[in-house]
Amino acid sequence: MAIDSADENITVTANHTNLSVSNCTEIDGVHYDTKVVNGTGIAKVHKIVHIKPKYPTITMTGKPSCSCGRKYSYRWYTRTYVNYCPYCHRYGTLYNAHKFQARFEKEITCKKCGSDWCIVCGKEKYSWSKRYLRRA
Repeated sequence: MAIDSADENITVTANHTNLSVSNCTEIDGVHYDTKVVNGTGIAKVHKIVHIKPKYPTITMTGKPSCSCGRKYSYRWYTRTYVNYCPYCHRYGTLYNAHKFQARFEKEITCKKCGSDWCIVCGKEKYSWSKRYLRRA
C-alpha cells in the first residue's frame, strides 16, 4: 500500500449532502482523515471516506415488456440504469431506439450490438437470457 497524494481539503457528496473533510491522505483511491495525537507524531485514522466512481446513467420510462409482466402491473415505470452494455462491454451505448414493435412498452437498445432490454426490470428481452442491466 503506497501513498498516492495528500490533499488539504476535500468535498465529498454523501446522501445528497456535501461534507468537507480536511487533512486527508489518499491511499489506493480511499481517503483517510488522520489526526495527530497530542503532538507525539503518532497519527490515528479517524474517518475513512470512499468516493464512488461516477458512471454514466440512462433514465427511461416504459411498461413491462418481458416476462416481468407477471410480477409488475401494466403501467408506466421510470427506471435508472448504468449506461453499460454487458455484451459489447462499452459505456454510453444504451438509448431509446423508438422501434415500431416497441411503440407501446418502449425498450432500451444498444447502439453497437443491438441487444434489447426491458425498462422495468433491466432483463434482456430473450426468454432464455439471464443477463440484466445494473441499477444506478
